[in-house]
Amino acid sequence: GVQRAFATMASEREGLLRTNERATTTTANARDDDEDAATRAAWTRTRDEDDDGDEGVTRARARTRTRASRARAFGMAFVALCALVGGLALVKAERARGAGRIDRAALGGAARAQNAPGHVPGLAEHVESVTRSTKFRAITFCNKSYWTFAHALLESMKAVAPSIVDFWTVIVPDEATKEFIEKETAGAGHKIDVYVDDDLRKQVAKFAEASKEELKSMLSWRRVHAVQTLVDNDYTVMFLEPDAVMQKNPLQLIHDQLTTNDLVLGADYGLGTTARKHANTKVIVAKPSVQGKKLLNVWQRAEQTYSGDKAEVGFLLNDVIPHIDALTAKIQILDQTVVGNYLTHHEKAGQAIVTGMGCDNVDFKINFMAQLLRHVQPDDPNAPKSAIDYEGVSAGCDYAGREKVFKISNEFAKKKMAAMAAKLGSNKATSSDE
Repeated sequence: GVQRAFATMASEREGLLRTNERATTTTANARDDDEDAATRAAWTRTRDEDDDGDEGVTRARARTRTRASRARAFGMAFVALCALVGGLALVKAERARGAGRIDRAALGGAARAQNAPGHVPGLAEHVESVTRSTKFRAITFCNKSYWTFAHALLESMKAVAPSIVDFWTVIVPDEATKEFIEKETAGAGHKIDVYVDDDLRKQVAKFAEASKEELKSMLSWRRVHAVQTLVDNDYTVMFLEPDAVMQKNPLQLIHDQLTTNDLVLGADYGLGTTARKHANTKVIVAKPSVQGKKLLNVWQRAEQTYSGDKAEVGFLLNDVIPHIDALTAKIQILDQTVVGNYLTHHEKAGQAIVTGMGCDNVDFKINFMAQLLRHVQPDDPNAPKSAIDYEGVSAGCDYAGREKVFKISNEFAKKKMAAMAAKLGSNKATSSDE
């Protein structure tokens, strides 16, 4: 379609050039005829005025130059007018064909697929319309394919944190997905709030020629825009990716963390402050503080200029985390004992939320998440719970990475315990001396 449009535009340009050439030729011929006629008339008058001497010849030549100049000026104006009218017609046609689309070729390929700066249009108004009391909102972006994961998240909420279900909004790209989710959850006992992000379609349509990676980055950045939208409207927000399972109610954790922090995130792995180097955005919790609002505004605006890898996570790791202690906004990165994944999960860890990170294969990720869900659901005497089989999904999950993370964690824990023991011994010695 784009090729046909450019071919049509090129054809119209050629037609315009031919029209202008014909107009130029006609005008030039008319100018020559006018000049010839003026010259003949002038010289006729000159012959009649021979008796008047050189003064008559001078006046005749002056009249000839004046009339020729007028004819030439008229011809040039006519050509300019033709070019202007043709150019305006072409611009109008091109605008009609490409309204709202970004011409990457015309911009030298510089236009990146990215969200419009600022809020997600309509999201705050929608959430306000379904909020009855507390200004808290959990949000998850989901398409039809990922509902399998989001449904597991829903079931885990119902099992360990049922009160959150009433404050959960699923953001979808179209009405068909909304209808699908509402049909799937019709008999669930809870009405699931679904918001159709119409603006997302418009943003994607602008970059019809964008690569898959560009669109993926754009969609990843959108979570920051969504969180900022609600925080700016004074909501406390928890963002969750659809491939997550709650193992225990996170509300007390959220309350405790936001007492002293403006923004809370999870990590790929790491214990204590080492988790900072591996922060991610699979779980984001933010409160509507002044500093929190400022930080989120800077973060979402960075999409327009940040050119590094990993979208919003890359900006966070490269431009925010290195300065975390100097920021006026307080950021906390929850380590692997609080928010886990395939790389860091074990049954006795007591993590509040576990994501599917570490399993790139969708089928094996579904298997792992289903095992997690089974462990948080009520006991069934007819279907006893079995131990989670981490090795059984290793064909589609990073089992080698998991072993490496546990080795690092064990070494870290040993060092911590040794340091604590040394400190305790030192305190006992000091006490004894006293």
